[in-house]
Parts: sequence; structure tokens; C-alpha cells
Amino acid sequence: EQQQQILQQYKLETKAKDTSEAIRILQENNWDLKSAIQNRYLPSGSHPRPSYASSETNSTSALLGDNASHPSAQKRLLSLFLWPMHITWRITWQLLQLTARVFHKPMISSQRADARSEADRFLREFESSFGTTHPHFFSEGGYTKALNAAKSQLKYMLAILSSEEHDDHHRFCKETLTNPELLEFLHQHQVIVWGGHVKYTEAYQVSHLLQATTYPFLAIIALQPSNDSQKMAVIDRIEGETNPTFIIRRLEQAMARVGPSLNQLRRQREQQEVERLLREEQERAYQESLRADQEKQERIQQEQQAAERAEKARQRRARNRQLHIQQLVHQVKDRQALVENEPAEDMTRVSFRLATGERVIQKFRANDPLVSLYQFIEAYPYLNQPSGSSELPEEDYVHEYNFTLHSPFPRTVYDPDPDRQIKDEKGLWPSATLIVDTMETE
Repeated sequence: EQQQQILQQYKLETKAKDTSEAIRILQENNWDLKSAIQNRYLPSGSHPRPSYASSETNSTSALLGDNASHPSAQKRLLSLFLWPMHITWRITWQLLQLTARVFHKPMISSQRADARSEADRFLREFESSFGTTHPHFFSEGGYTKALNAAKSQLKYMLAILSSEEHDDHHRFCKETLTNPELLEFLHQHQVIVWGGHVKYTEAYQVSHLLQATTYPFLAIIALQPSNDSQKMAVIDRIEGETNPTFIIRRLEQAMARVGPSLNQLRRQREQQEVERLLREEQERAYQESLRADQEKQERIQQEQQAAERAEKARQRRARNRQLHIQQLVHQVKDRQALVENEPAEDMTRVSFRLATGERVIQKFRANDPLVSLYQFIEAYPYLNQPSGSSELPEEDYVHEYNFTLHSPFPRTVYDPDPDRQIKDEKGLWPSATLIVDTMETE
């Protein structure tokens, strides 16, 4: 029964009409279907004869019926006579096929289209002739790109080659490639499907690469570990007339053989991806920590620099202030010397009440500016000290007084105005009492 199934399968795939010839080829290949298909054009007797020829004879009789075991003498004589011609014809046919494969070039236009364009053209022609129900053909590029996609994504790839010159082309495209069960199977298993017509450059080159001899041609391709490397390999091939059920069965068989190793590769890939993400996360955390440390260090350095600049500015202001006060001391002393010689009617007598509670009385001329009141209070603590440096403050220095002067009641604040004179203020002439209010300073 098993040999009967192999025989039927062989006849289906090779379109063999001669049952006796089919049985002979299967016997020479030890009933190995794949070897028989590949070696069916080799001459008879070029294969090693199996050691159990007697059992094969009985099997042949069972497959052909009783008449097969008792050929007539006439048929035996005819076969013996035609045998040399048969051998010569097979050898000639093999040479013709080899010559055609080596020297035949496809009819293509002088302007060669790229792989992406050929993929788009294949899809347009298919949908124009057979409709939009079909496998999800790979359209992002050519065969090589589809192969790389299957390799990188660890998916199965189904390469389909067809030729309009073969009678099965129309039925294969119309019935097989639109079969719902086949399409669902390809979708569920995420099979990358690439298709092409051998009349176009890339598909023709792929047919040579895959050694396709009969169309339609299907190659099941997957990643296979090989020593220390991983390569895409053809794990099964279907040539000639076929049907959806047979394609699905061959795909299932191929997946059963390759699935364990492919699943192991997927697990390794997933583990590598997890490790890569972990390394990236660790690197990102390290870089963030490093950046935070750098920002902190920069911030500290900037704060230190700002503090140094502020301290230098403070020292500069203090130095300029001290030099300015020394100038005021000289001015106040000179003014006091002049006041002694002024007439009394040109003088005002001002009583200052300091923040310490001390009361100081000083005379001012009527035409002295209001700022002279502030200058006296600013210089007063240093009037009894030895004269300091004659160095002047910087030109851009602007002196600020950290106190105000105002009358007790009604409260009137007098600003250090250099343009207004004392005699212009009724509250300051001919005498006045002023309170010194010290302002808070940093």
C-alpha cells in the first residue's frame, strides 16, 4: 500500500504516463520519492541495484497486476530491440537540457528593471489576471531582500516560480494560489512568500540558483545552523503539478523537521534581545548618572565661580566705599574750617540724632547742597581718625547711603540731592532736628 502511494505521488509530480517505467525508476532509487524525481532522466542501470531485488519484483507485480509478471515474449523482444535507442534518447535529452540551461538567456528589455520594480510588476500582472485573492507576496524588494527578511525575522520563506509556457500555470495561479486553506496556513505561520515569472531577469536567475527544471516550482527555505554559521537553505522543493493540500502537507513536514532548530534560534534571539535591552538600560542608567554627576559638578563649579565673582565685587565695592568716605572726611573737614569764618546769619544749626542715640550738632551754610548733610553723617565716625590713603575710588563708582534723614514731626524725608540747597528747605532753616534712620544692608 505504501509503494502504491509513492507510485501515485511520483506520477502526480512528474506527470508520468508509463506505469512500468515509473516503477522501474522507483525501484532503482529504492522507492525514495525525492531521489526518483531527481534521477528520473538518468539512463537505466546507472543507479545501484538494491540488494533485495526479489522483493521489488513481487512489489512490481502487485502494483501492475498479474499481467506485469508475465510479459509476453513479443514485448520482451521489442524492449530488447528498443533498449539502445531508449538509452541514446535519454542521454541526448539530458545534454539538450543542460545546454539550454547554460546558454539560454531570457528575453528581457534592454532597460533592466530593479528587483523592486519586478516584484511590483509581478503583483500587478497576477492581480490583473487572477484577482486580488492571493498570498501576501513580498513587495519590499526582490528575492535577496525577502531572503534576508526571513533570515533576520526567523521566518519560513516560500519562493514561487512560474512560467506561462507551462500548461499548469493558469490553473496553479487561479486555483492553488487562491485557495483559502493555503492562504490561511501561510498567514498563521507568517510565511514570507516571494513570487516571480521566469520571463523576468531576477526570477530567471533565481530559477538557476534553485535549479528549477519544472514549473510551477516552489522552494521552502529556512535558516539552518551549519557548523559555526547560520545559512538560509532549501529544506524542501515542489516541482510541477500540485495542489493546496499537498503544499500544506509538505510545509507541515518541513516545519516539523526544521521547527525545533528554528525555535531554538528564536529563543536564542529573544535571549540576546533581552540581554541587549538590559545592556542598553544599564548603559542608559550609567550615562544618566554620569550626566547628573557632570551637571552637579558644573553647577557646583558655576556656584563657586559666581560666589568668587560676588566676593570680588563686594570687596571692590567696599574698597571704593572706603576710599569715597575718606574723600568725604577731607571735604567735611575743609567745610568745617570754612564754616567758622562765615557770618551767623548765613548758617543753619542742625541737630542729628544718630541710630545709637547719640546727638550731634553741626553748622551748615545756607547754600550748601542737601547732600552735604548726608556727607557729614557718612564721614562723622572717621573725623577723629588719622587721614587715610589719598587714593581715589574707581571712576564708575556710585556711592549709596545706607541711611535716610527725616524730621521728627511732621515727618519729612530729605534726599541726598546735590542740586537743592539747604536754604530752599523751610524745615532746615534756620535750625532743624533730623533723625538718622539706618537701612538694612546685605
